[in-house]
Amino acid sequence: MADLDFIQVGDLAKGIRLEGMPSVDDLAGKSLELAYEHGGVTRVAFTGPNDLAWEVVRGPDKGSSGKESYSAFRPRDGIYFVDYVSSTQRATSVSMVLDVGSGSATVVVGAMPSEDEVGKGALQLALEGAEMTFVAVEFKRAAIDRPFTAEEHRHAPTAEMVGKRVKYVYSPTEVYEHIYLSEKLYTWQCLAGIEKGLADTDRNHAFKLADRLYLFVWRERVVPTLGVVVVDWRDMRSYGKLFGYEGSDFGAVANAPIASVATLLNVTEYGPDKA
Repeated sequence: MADLDFIQVGDLAKGIRLEGMPSVDDLAGKSLELAYEHGGVTRVAFTGPNDLAWEVVRGPDKGSSGKESYSAFRPRDGIYFVDYVSSTQRATSVSMVLDVGSGSATVVVGAMPSEDEVGKGALQLALEGAEMTFVAVEFKRAAIDRPFTAEEHRHAPTAEMVGKRVKYVYSPTEVYEHIYLSEKLYTWQCLAGIEKGLADTDRNHAFKLADRLYLFVWRERVVPTLGVVVVDWRDMRSYGKLFGYEGSDFGAVANAPIASVATLLNVTEYGPDKA
């Protein structure tokens, strides 16, 4: 066994689920339309507590449809995190932040690489000037049940997380810390649990949803992993999911709900006048 063993999401997920994560069925029986920034419209019907149906009603993919099994959480009143693994695309997950109060939505579509893509190697990515991760992600801005206008969309990229060092307790056995270095990179290390002693610096994306409420997305470069969480620094919690492969054969995917209790450890102020 190596000194530092990175593991697949399927193994990691076994220990990181915090008991009592507040899944909700508020959306069951409801439907909405997502009007995307670039013109497409998708109708989503929540046919049950864990089942939804979607159909593209406008745009290049008009007529496309599918049925999915989803999970839903409510980080704050009127804001929902809805997540599922796509039934129509290979190794792809869809996470939707639905802010029904403001009528704003952000959809995160993440795709795991094939074995051949990972075999390309990090050096080749660097030589090509590509991002140092094999995990693909797309962010789609949308309006809920109204035409999209940029002025009314509330979810914006943010640097408010930069400089914070935060401890996240995911379960009685699994504890991590995050150091938010910049708008593009953060460092994580495992303080306790199956990955204890491991650390890395990975690509991240952060969006402000409301006061002290953020959508935080990261893509790991060693083991293909996508993390999508809503971080609440008012209530010091996070809710979301980890997405990757179940094992090392690049076959079945694992999409694990996760939640944590957070503690702010310190704050570093960066900038020319802070050097």
